[in-house]
Order: sequence, then C-alpha cells, then structure tokens
Amino acid sequence: MSDIKNESNILIISPESWHDHFVSKHHYAVTLASRGNKVYFLEPPDNRLSEISIKVTAYNSLWVISTPLVAKGLRFYPAQLRRWLEARWLANVEQKIKSSFSSIWLFENSRFFDMDFAGSRLKIYHQVDLNQNFHLAKAATTADICFCTTDFIKKTLISYNDKVYKIHHGVSIPLTNPPLTEQQNERFANFKINAVYIGNLDIPYLNIDLLLELIHHFPEVQFHFVGKYKEDAELYSSCSNSENITWWGQIASKLIPGILSRCDIQLLTYKANSEWEMEQLASPHKLMEYLNSGKVTVATYTDEYKDKRYFIEMVDDSKDFFTTFEKVVNNLSYYNSPEKQAERIAFAKNNTYSRQLDTIASYLKQHAFHL
Repeated sequence: MSDIKNESNILIISPESWHDHFVSKHHYAVTLASRGNKVYFLEPPDNRLSEISIKVTAYNSLWVISTPLVAKGLRFYPAQLRRWLEARWLANVEQKIKSSFSSIWLFENSRFFDMDFAGSRLKIYHQVDLNQNFHLAKAATTADICFCTTDFIKKTLISYNDKVYKIHHGVSIPLTNPPLTEQQNERFANFKINAVYIGNLDIPYLNIDLLLELIHHFPEVQFHFVGKYKEDAELYSSCSNSENITWWGQIASKLIPGILSRCDIQLLTYKANSEWEMEQLASPHKLMEYLNSGKVTVATYTDEYKDKRYFIEMVDDSKDFFTTFEKVVNNLSYYNSPEKQAERIAFAKNNTYSRQLDTIASYLKQHAFHL
C-alpha cells in the first residue's frame, strides 16, 4: 500500500535496545525504513551519556537515538511539567536531526506514556506484550490510535480508546540466511531426531518440569536449547549432565533460521495453566519464526492459536504434552510432510512485517491519519 512511505519522519520509542536480537520493534523500524521513511529508533535511557547521541545503522534511513533520562523520577512530576520537559526533549532531538517528526510510535508505557507531549504529531500506541503494564491507561487514552497483538490486550485497551486494532505478530523473512558453520552443523549430525527450544531459558514461566520429563524419557531425541541461561539457574543445574542436550547460548537472530532448518520438532513449553499465565503467553513472538521454518511445533496452550490448531500441535492442558510429543516423534513423516510444512510457511508469509504494515496503513487511512 502507499500510505506508509514518502519520507515520513517517524520516532519509534522502544523498551529494548538496538542489538543483534531483533524483536517486533526492530523489525517494524527496518520495514518502515525500507519503504522510504526516515526512522529514528529510541533506545532505553543510558545515564552514562551526557547528551543525545544519534548513530547510523546498517540500514538506509534508519538511525538509533541514545540519550540520558529526560529527568530523574520524571513519572512523579506534575503532569503539566512532565509533558513540558518531554516536549522540550523532543524539540532538542528534532533540532539535532534538523527535521520534525510527523509521528511518534510508542511501544512501551513506562516513559513518554502521556502522549500529549507529542502535540499535533500522530500518536500511535502499540502494545505487543501484556507485561508492559506501567501506565497503560494513560498511554492508550492519549494516543490517536492503538495496536496490539492479542485479544487480552485489546480487551484492556478498548476501555481507554475506541480505536484499538489487533495486529498479529509478524515475521521477518530475509532473502538469504547465513549458513551454519561446520562445527555448528556437527551438533545435529549424530542424532536421528532433533528438537529445539529458542528463547530465554531462565524465564519464570518456562515449564522446566515438563522439559526434564521429555529429556529423561526420550534419550533418542537431541534437545537443542538456544538462548541465554545461567549455569546456576534451575534448568541448567537440573540437566546439564544429560547427554541428549546441546546448549547453544544466546546467538544472533540471523542464525536462527539455519538452526530451525536442521531440527525436526520445535518446542513451546510454558506454564500455561492459570489465567494470568494464559494472558501473558497468549502469542509468543517465536511462534512466527517456528512456523516460517515449516517444521512441526508442539506447544502448551497458546490463546491466539486456539483457532489455528492446524498449524501447531497444541495441548489445552500441560499434562497432555508428553503424549502429544510422543505421537509426533513416532509420526514425523506425517507431521513434517511437505503439505503441512507448506501450510505453515504460507501462514508465516501472510504475516510478514510488510503485510502487517499494510494492515496498519489501512486502519490509519480509515481514520484519516497519515504517518
């Protein structure tokens, strides 16, 4: 579509820094820049800095802004003073780049949550994680339009803004992926079946008991854990001596497609029994990367896929996970058939960040908004 282009100046405010591990904020920034916009990605504050720093990236028309706090304890200031200080900060950034922002795209609600500081610029509040819950009401109320990734988040936001739209998590599909090294490929070579979990291995809602059960009962399966972990944390200390585990540690995002291509089964193993857990884990971003690989995913309950069960092998109760995993292990030729893999890949390709921006553009146009 043509709505999101023509050199708009867009400020993206992110709770994550600019680094090798891209998540949705990074991908939206890159995709917006690829469409001819000038995009500035604001990192979390860095108090080692004494002034605003603007750095180039490897992408055309995309810069990273690093800055100290606008003011210490700013959230406790009177609202009028807080907005004035933030508006002054924004003016200083615009003076630094010698241009004005046409829109502010806010992906967090712990700072700049009162979007009135942005004045007449288009104000977009985009909540992709439910655990972003600091000043949600103010961010939604003061935004011109809101986007979110799950029904749970939408239900909350709609109380504060009548222009709320759900946009499914996107996926970035590069034209080429760097090959794994010979040493990395050897990690798969000696095993008939390889299963993989990608993500932070120390998060509190990872179902470690379930993973330990799988590791113990399926010695013929090599389990690949890709993500950061601490050796004194529960998962590593519980099974570090198991021979059917490969610990990859945290790696660059660009290597993940290569790892997924060598695996047979992908794992999503969360504690998804309580209502709070189901809301928090309703739409993990990694599932889109899993689906793009084409391989089968065995998953604990994931609410945003309750009507998409033909794409993943999802259980409603974690106690049924073992049986489902065993069924998949014993029938891999069926679950990873060319037809099933093609369906999963097609779903992923229909949810690229470029496609998601097309959908966002249509909602903006509906309300006569322009970036």
